Amino acid sequence: MSDILDDETAAKIIRNIRNNEQESPHFQATMINFVYSLNQSDGGLDEIDLDEEEIEEILTGMPTNPELELQYMD
Repeated sequence: MSDILDDETAAKIIRNIRNNEQESPHFQATMINFVYSLNQSDGGLDEIDLDEEEIEEILTGMPTNPELELQYMD
């Protein structure tokens, strides 16, 4: 089990993503893959250091349109 996202919560999130129609099937698949990846993660995110300014910059810099957010994905 993941140290970041437990199995039950991951399943609930994936079901919610699948049940809510998205304009972009690609975005929907990307979100499901992201949740699955978090579920499989070993918790290594704790090793990433961010200060308060970086957190604010990252969160306020993200667009709210899902299609625009895809440009941030590698």
